[in-house]
Amino acid sequence: MQLYRFSPIKNEKELREAVVCVADKTSDLAKKIIGKTLPISSLTIFAHYPDEFEKLSGMAKTLGNFVNENNGPRVVLHEPIKVRENTIIHLRIRKPDPYRMQVGCNDFDISDYATFKNEHLSKYPNNLRLIVRENYEMIEFFNPDYDVLAYILSK
Repeated sequence: MQLYRFSPIKNEKELREAVVCVADKTSDLAKKIIGKTLPISSLTIFAHYPDEFEKLSGMAKTLGNFVNENNGPRVVLHEPIKVRENTIIHLRIRKPDPYRMQVGCNDFDISDYATFKNEHLSKYPNNLRLIVRENYEMIEFFNPDYDVLAYILSK
């Protein structure tokens, strides 16, 4: 029985299919929640198995230049991936986490976090959640009918 839609991802073609899926689904998620899509340039694929994480991490490092590490490597892609009106330039592979059953997530690019928060957060409490961290906060987009997550970061 396969628990996850894409995992384990075995090759670059399947990785690209997962990237397209996450970008498409998170765009649809935003449209469903706030009535419009938002731009995406940074996307994360969730690995669900340790060996899958190792394979995808190596693959990501051949597809782009390493930028930083945050629960997994993040790279700037040598060849951005175009999905609808979005151009994915950053790709991260997330370490397996038993609480992350989704295919992946992305960060939406917006110019004014405070305005977005004031206009939307209280309007959609069933699908937008505020997450406060030590040095920043973020708004999470979620819906149980979607196997993706999306975020807007304060910085």
